[in-house]
Amino acid sequence: MQGIEPKIHNSLTERMDSYRYLIEKMEEHDAESFEIISRASELQDLYENYISNKKKLEKSIKDYKQFHDDLRKMLTAKLRKLKRKS
Repeated sequence: MQGIEPKIHNSLTERMDSYRYLIEKMEEHDAESFEIISRASELQDLYENYISNKKKLEKSIKDYKQFHDDLRKMLTAKLRKLKRKS
């Protein structure tokens, strides 16, 4: 599974902050600049949602692996015991 690189996201957000600062300093507000700022906010929300989902997925994978390993160990021990009895 391929994920979003934090470095790439942070690079874009830094550029957005610079853009926002220049817009405010120059007081040049137009429809396009508002759209860009709005889309940047939406992008940040999407990134935070991605990070949240990624953490949930990582926890789910960890829980699955732990459960799998525990079950495999239990079955291996039981199989060895049954083979010795037979």
